[in-house]
Amino acid sequence: MTWIQALAAGALQGATEFLPVSSSGHLVILHTLFGYSEAGGNLAFAAFLHLATLVSVGIVFRRDIGMLAREAFTVLCDLARGKRITMTPERRFLGMVVIATVPAVVAGVGIKLLAAEPILENIFVVATMLLVTATLMFVIDRLPDGTYTEVDAPLRTTLLVGVLQAIAILPGISRSGATIFGGVFGGLTREFAVRFAFILSIPVILGAALIETLGVVRNDTIIIEPLSWAIGFVAAALVGIAAIKILKLLARNRRFYIFGIYCLFAAAFAFLVGLGVIG
Repeated sequence: MTWIQALAAGALQGATEFLPVSSSGHLVILHTLFGYSEAGGNLAFAAFLHLATLVSVGIVFRRDIGMLAREAFTVLCDLARGKRITMTPERRFLGMVVIATVPAVVAGVGIKLLAAEPILENIFVVATMLLVTATLMFVIDRLPDGTYTEVDAPLRTTLLVGVLQAIAILPGISRSGATIFGGVFGGLTREFAVRFAFILSIPVILGAALIETLGVVRNDTIIIEPLSWAIGFVAAALVGIAAIKILKLLARNRRFYIFGIYCLFAAAFAFLVGLGVIG
């Protein structure tokens, strides 16, 4: 892998991981069009890039992450001492993250048990799901502003966000787009919906990196190219930070339709690739 390829892969990962355009959908399109594969060293490199995007979230939302880590430690200590757990906004936020993560875990296990992975590699599934993402992006700009935050967010909104995150396992459905849509639709303020969506991405990104790492350990010999990997890591982290900041700005100004337009073109392109018109 050349440093230019690593730079491009890192930038693509950083952008598509957080912008509502579906990173998994783009990977399926690349695989179908160019025979791109994450086998061998590429799978290890993909896991490495996932860790880079985790760094992006950690930097932008470091205060929230630090607060949640402290609250988790305090709750565990209180439980160990047999103390009664008092509920605070911070602990409600922690509980929301835990609850909303469960559906994605169940969906991931279900796909493994049912051996449904081929569905996740179908170019026509990607094209259709990109149309769904486009629809969500057009609708979200027209939703009224919510009022809920971690102080008073209802359980139904937390569950809705969690279920949409689980559905986003389908390639072409943007995880960030679906979870932010679920939050705004469920009455969260736009600012908190974005915060919640990205904090919620942490266990998902960790899980993806872990699965890819296990795949490498089982099947592949890791060939590390220090310079290329370092360039890819930095590119993914920096582009990821920029992508998160851009998304926060566009959410505030109701400009998600931009991603809706992009996803429409991406869906059309994916259908043409699947039909053999392109490639």
